[in-house]
Amino acid sequence: MTATNSTRILKSSVWMSTSVVVGKVAQLLSQIILARLLSPNDFGIWAMVLILSNFSIIFRDAAIAQVLVQRGLNDKKIVNTVYSMGINISIGLFIVQSLASFPLSIFFGIPILFPLTAFAALIFLVGAGAGSHASVMQRQMKFRELAICDGLASFTRVGTTIVCAVIGWGVWSFVVGEVAMTLVDSLLKKYFSRYPFTYSYRLDKTAVNEVKKFITGIVFTSFAVQMSTMSDNVIIGKLLGQQALGYYNLAYQLAMTPVYILSQVNRVILCVMSQRDNIGKKLFISQVLELYAIMFAPVYGIGFVIAPWFIPLMYGQAWIESVSLFQILLIFAYARGFMAILGNTLLALDKPMTNAFINWALVPLAVLSYFIGVSLGGVKGVAIAVALVLGIGATIWFWLATYYVTRWNIAFFVKPTFLPTLAISISLILAVILPLPHQYITISTQPIVILFSYSILLAVFSFGRIPNMLFSTIKILWKNEAIL
Repeated sequence: MTATNSTRILKSSVWMSTSVVVGKVAQLLSQIILARLLSPNDFGIWAMVLILSNFSIIFRDAAIAQVLVQRGLNDKKIVNTVYSMGINISIGLFIVQSLASFPLSIFFGIPILFPLTAFAALIFLVGAGAGSHASVMQRQMKFRELAICDGLASFTRVGTTIVCAVIGWGVWSFVVGEVAMTLVDSLLKKYFSRYPFTYSYRLDKTAVNEVKKFITGIVFTSFAVQMSTMSDNVIIGKLLGQQALGYYNLAYQLAMTPVYILSQVNRVILCVMSQRDNIGKKLFISQVLELYAIMFAPVYGIGFVIAPWFIPLMYGQAWIESVSLFQILLIFAYARGFMAILGNTLLALDKPMTNAFINWALVPLAVLSYFIGVSLGGVKGVAIAVALVLGIGATIWFWLATYYVTRWNIAFFVKPTFLPTLAISISLILAVILPLPHQYITISTQPIVILFSYSILLAVFSFGRIPNMLFSTIKILWKNEAIL
């Protein structure tokens, strides 16, 4: 990897990471405010709306347009066909979700779900075509502009949602915020992209056939992921009610925040890998896996120890039930990052259907484990099932399946993640069991113990290699003014 390429990749990653961190901090503050303005029932009802909305999003143009990142923009016929397909599908999704909102309200026995979910379908009309513009920017490495779009859209959602909650709109605050965010996001991406798409209601069959395999793999993969990750919401909402779902949804969103940050960096990863040969892909993905583990392991470790005081302090005592759920779900969230990276590897290798198969194989096992979990331990039992099956179990399955496809040594996938995982595990144990004099115990003691012990263990286990690698990365960023 040349210095120029390294710098460009680091710059792109910094822009996307900074954008999503700022957006997530704003969203976290918003969530804290909303938790005091709205009830767990409101959060639970909104989680039910998301069950249908998230399934619909699988098919929207943003997912389909990923083929433009993988294949490039040289074939104008394919580019316009993908854009037109996205517009047509967005219109269809608006109609389908509007119609499906009534059966959803009947299923859960909550009448307000009907108008809420139907109104939420407006995001498909408002955002039609924005996915293609975003993919063009992604392929052209315009990540600074993408970061601006994402950041401003996030602030729009946060501000709109809070204002609506303050004036007493209740659960409607969420859906209004989503529509406002989509509108701003769509307008900004079209403005920054300025790509001259040509829309046609009739799709070019030849172009459709050329991209059909990749798009089908993307959609099937997303559908499988949603089946696995949304079935828990369905089961909790139906069997335990909206309050339990509200506790679970808050814990899940908090635990997954670092993964949402990674998802933005993954846009850089897919773009870079799609333009490299197989040897370059292999070396690059090893670095990405290791960097994710090094940087995110202490984040999850600190999150685990501060949860018992952070959640009640910030969200109020009414949300104390979310603490243990959050701690359990951290295992799944950490593992989910590895799976996302490996999934992008398969897409870059033009193996979308393989990625879909890997994810679909997990669906029946995941759903079965949720039913067992809810019957044995209620909402906490579901969280344990998610951590064990979709966290630890699914990561092992992804390693094995990706090895089978690539024929890269299995140690190639495991080795970059092993030392950081071992170091944070030992650090967590030390932070929990370490006997300290009473006068030295504060809310900051355990995080400091984790950071200190994690840094020392990582340096010792790697014989100094990892600290040197991190210093070299920071040096590149500083030398090339990548942070500015």
